Amino acid sequence: MLLLRYRPRSIAEARQRMTEQGFDHDMIEAAIQQAVATDQLDDAAFAKLWVRDRMWHHPLSRAAISQELRGKGIHPDLISGTLSSEYPAVREIELATGLAEERIRRIRGISPDKRRNRLMAFLARRGFSQNLIYQVVKTVEKDLDHDD
Repeated sequence: MLLLRYRPRSIAEARQRMTEQGFDHDMIEAAIQQAVATDQLDDAAFAKLWVRDRMWHHPLSRAAISQELRGKGIHPDLISGTLSSEYPAVREIELATGLAEERIRRIRGISPDKRRNRLMAFLARRGFSQNLIYQVVKTVEKDLDHDD
């Protein structure tokens, strides 16, 4: 029996890794079937874990997480369902706002235009949409002006 080292993987990742290691197709499929049957591989659980990990340890937009999961071979319907349950759109606004508030405190001493540009670039690198970025930056800057 072929054993996978424990690291959460999608089924597609496990299949690719075993192919790269030179195992034949029949052996790979047998290992995948057994791993799925024993809940060692589960794309739904993997997607849920991935979304939660991203939200807590490396916050990204819903679109960026969706792209990552597609790259890991997760079915689009499963991605959509997982994001709907684990990372609703309203949570994305809260997450982006929290990131912006944290970042703006660090760059408080620079000119407003430079600060705005840096903040927008930071959120864009995290995959947030331009509309959301503008909304969040406007709110955070308004709050910063009231604090001063």
